[in-house]
Amino acid sequence: MSIIFRGHSDAGFFARGVGLRPGKNPVTLLPGNQRTKDARYACIVVLRDFPRMRRETAEKKREWHYSQLESDILGDMRAGRAVLVFDLSNEGPSYDPAVFSEMYSWIEENQLPPGRCIWMAQNRAVALAAKTHAGARADLLRFVYYDYFVKVIAWMFSSSNRDSVLGADHEAMIGRLFDANRKEKLLLCLNATPRLPRVLTMAALHYHQLIADSIVSFPGMQYVKKGVSLAEVLNFICRNPSLDYLRPSIEAVGSMPALKVDAFNEQGNALVTKIDLTLYERSFFSLVTESDFSDGRIDRVTEKTAKAYCMGHPALIVGNAHAVRFMTDLGFQDWSDVVDRSAEAVLDPASRLELVMREVLRQASRIRSDPEAWVSGVREVGSYNVRHAVSGKFVAECVKNMDQRVLDHLLHSISR
Repeated sequence: MSIIFRGHSDAGFFARGVGLRPGKNPVTLLPGNQRTKDARYACIVVLRDFPRMRRETAEKKREWHYSQLESDILGDMRAGRAVLVFDLSNEGPSYDPAVFSEMYSWIEENQLPPGRCIWMAQNRAVALAAKTHAGARADLLRFVYYDYFVKVIAWMFSSSNRDSVLGADHEAMIGRLFDANRKEKLLLCLNATPRLPRVLTMAALHYHQLIADSIVSFPGMQYVKKGVSLAEVLNFICRNPSLDYLRPSIEAVGSMPALKVDAFNEQGNALVTKIDLTLYERSFFSLVTESDFSDGRIDRVTEKTAKAYCMGHPALIVGNAHAVRFMTDLGFQDWSDVVDRSAEAVLDPASRLELVMREVLRQASRIRSDPEAWVSGVREVGSYNVRHAVSGKFVAECVKNMDQRVLDHLLHSISR
């Protein structure tokens, strides 16, 4: 697959992600990052973040905008020799009518055939939202999905990667992970940017007096990456009065000092590839706080959930609905015989949080009652998941279900 790119100093997350595999990279940059009159190619517009999609925002910041694409590239699109890929595969925002209306208008103004412009991001719910908002006009775009950070984790654990996280030591790690005598704390809850699900989860742990019995990181409300404000969290509580009991704990979280449980100096996205194995060995299960906490408008997981599954660590997830399905679709097994997954199908975030925390308390009670029996009950699935990740089967599933699906779509679009 030949590509060129615009809008950034490199080809972006998708081009980087497909190269994380055994063997040859299926994506090739055309010489000089320039089109030729005979080449069939994808022009990737690298999007650093969603708000910069707006022409007005780009102009104010004096930044390049996709409306500045060369006329020759647009001509190749009309002739069927090229497609344009808006690559936001590092994020998964909900549908923004203003941003997409501007894109539809630009496509119409330039008389680009339907389907030659492709939106690539993580959120699986955006296509239906586009159809609901724009009707037939939404067909001007094609929607494909790529989970860059999940792919990164798959490659990190694969034995095909010479820098694999576990490598030849994974069987020894499995032995340590499922040794009940090594367990010091109930759960592991890692938090960076203080997003809504993380602040609410911290408040719930505080309310249920679980923080002291857990391994918990939380950087406080001031962080290198801007998160939710305390006022926004309290507004969420006002809209969801069933969670009003958390209000005092939210105030406590707001003044909580930073809690740090690892030795990493990195912050923000630099933490994506950082894993402290001992934190998993010392705790029974993970309480994963995801980036989103939507009512169905966002359908994705990130590397945070993938890490727990690769580590064989039973995971309860405070995030979007259907989070477990993402991992089982990529070949992992789930601990559904041990963990009640009732929260999975619940779209209302407040109700989902309460169900997850109810399950946290249930698991905590079972662990305190008989830790060795609990560990024995999760060992088989956990061991399978570690081996699935290390064997390279996880990265192979990503190649098949993400890389190849997107590449096949792009190749089909420029070969008709």
